[in-house]
Amino acid sequence: MPIPPLPAPPHPIDPGALSSPESSPESSPESSPISSPVLALCDRLEDAGIAAVLQGERLLEAWLGAPAVPSRAWSVVCLAQPEALLRALPAAVVTAACAARLTQATPAGPGDLIPAGPRDLESTLAAFGLAPLAIGFRPRDASWHAPEGIVEALALRRFDRIPDRPNPFHGAPRRYWLTARLIAEYDLEPTAALVGDARTALPEVGTRLPEGAPARRVLARILASARPAPALAFLQESGALELVLPGIDARAGARISALGEVPEALRWAVLLRGTATARALARLRMPPALARRIGRALEFHPLDRTLDGARDPQLRRALTRLAPEELDGLIRWRGLELDDASATGDVQRERDRLAKIESGIARLRSQASSQESVRALALGGAEVMQLLAAGPGPWIGRALAHLARFVAADPARNTPERLIVELREWQAADGAPSERAKNRPPS
Repeated sequence: MPIPPLPAPPHPIDPGALSSPESSPESSPESSPISSPVLALCDRLEDAGIAAVLQGERLLEAWLGAPAVPSRAWSVVCLAQPEALLRALPAAVVTAACAARLTQATPAGPGDLIPAGPRDLESTLAAFGLAPLAIGFRPRDASWHAPEGIVEALALRRFDRIPDRPNPFHGAPRRYWLTARLIAEYDLEPTAALVGDARTALPEVGTRLPEGAPARRVLARILASARPAPALAFLQESGALELVLPGIDARAGARISALGEVPEALRWAVLLRGTATARALARLRMPPALARRIGRALEFHPLDRTLDGARDPQLRRALTRLAPEELDGLIRWRGLELDDASATGDVQRERDRLAKIESGIARLRSQASSQESVRALALGGAEVMQLLAAGPGPWIGRALAHLARFVAADPARNTPERLIVELREWQAADGAPSERAKNRPPS
């Protein structure tokens, strides 16, 4: 079933994103925002006299677009007591204390059932605490439900507080991480009021702010998003990030966003720059392999200082220890830092050193590529010396380099017969080796 456009004023979200072909028994969850099994579950509840309203991140994904890690379960707010739900769905399982949540298996995956009990729908939705989670869609009559102003704000990608509700962060410290993730994955901008609530509540809930693996998992999803800067800015402005990872540069989020596609370890390195790295990695319970890659990236940053002089042995060590994407990302990262620095003579010297390093790396990569091409030739150096009746020396190197270029233009040419013909033609066109080279016996 397609989700109809939201009743909102003109906004940047394409209403067509909420439409899809009509669901059918054969349609898959991926082909429609609301899959047939979920609709069937809602219909079953409605037929039993229980209003069923879709809610949560799966609904948000259908409207604002799916993040890199989509949600696994649909949530359905049910205007009924838990006992009525169990009568309508005998196979449902109570999965939260006081039957605050039940779970029903469906062919589309698990569905979480939230009994409203005596509350009305708007109060039930508002109780989720955060505006993006306080929106509901009822398939039976295709109606949207939310506290006043929430739909319109989200349609403009604004993440505001829910009107006339208590501070959502009091008593719920995990909402700091949840808010930041929603900002990152759904490209939202937090309002000043929401940031103010987070900052006000922190002294009370800071000691209970989740750390360790839960914090790392959320930060990993933020760093993997297309625009992590607003989410990281929210955590910094609220004080939550400084509490967990003291020393983080306020410009880290903007730099991570500007880096574009880089390895995960490099994004973490930019975020953790300025912290006590070993302590931060331990505090986040970083997996050992990822921690080592982060440590290597920080070890080489900034390149214009760690590779001062740009000598070939230094550059080769960097090429050996870092993946090509990591090394290129380190160059971009340092460039962003220098862009932020004041225009002084020292900065220009650092830019010159960085440019020299980048040029040296490009030269060594080109040499390595040529050597790989020569090694892949169907004729080896000894065969070329024999064909040219010449001993080792620059002449043989030039001949092999020519053959490598010849094969690069068309890999199908890399056969001994084709290369022998080309070698003879090249020898005739470029002149034969000197008599002395001719007479030198092959080694």
